[in-house]
Amino acid sequence: MEFDIRKRPSNAILQVTMDRGESITAKTGAMVSRSETMDTEANVGGDGGLGGMVKSAVSSSKDLVTSEFTARESGANVVLAPDHPGDVVAFDLGETGRIKSQSGSTLAWGTNVNKSSAMNETGNLFSSGQLKVLALDGTGMAFLSAYGSVYEADVSPGEPTVVDEDHLVAWTDGLNLDRQKDGGVKSAMLGGEGYVSKFSGDGRVWLQTRDPIVFQNMGDGDEENGDDSPSVSDFI
Repeated sequence: MEFDIRKRPSNAILQVTMDRGESITAKTGAMVSRSETMDTEANVGGDGGLGGMVKSAVSSSKDLVTSEFTARESGANVVLAPDHPGDVVAFDLGETGRIKSQSGSTLAWGTNVNKSSAMNETGNLFSSGQLKVLALDGTGMAFLSAYGSVYEADVSPGEPTVVDEDHLVAWTDGLNLDRQKDGGVKSAMLGGEGYVSKFSGDGRVWLQTRDPIVFQNMGDGDEENGDDSPSVSDFI
């Protein structure tokens, strides 16, 4: 399997080229184009099929259906894109080891990737109440999407990192996570509780530079004011 991420960081697309018999699974609706020799099949319940080790961990009915792409001939490719403007980041889980992510970031994963719900996380939900914590491990490639570009922050012993959890994309397994209510300006503005996540230990955190929740609320406000022009919330 070979891959190329283009149009970064604002409008990233992922092109995956595979040998005959290789497969990749993607979230429903992610396909932009594919070779005629790339077979596709919808899977209900997130089952990876074809020897895959994907275990479903869904946060909404949309996540119940995934698309599996299998190369009928070597050199077949598929082009995938997230359903919002932003970047795509690749993880070789054989090198990074197990990572955790918020469920809205998953774009595509190989057949040797285990995808499951990380039920041990506090609450297992983010501030939006719509996203879960997922665990990704195995020996294959996983591709996550970000709203905006991706920023990496290293966490080291004695130097915890506190992040707005709506900016979280992923983090390495083994980091300690402590969720805390955020009494800052953003929470008051949006009328919600809001949370930050404190990471401690030794590892890395991947963040998205834009907050989709803020833009979604701004778009909702436009609708209330009678403005029916397209807003950012129409694209996330």
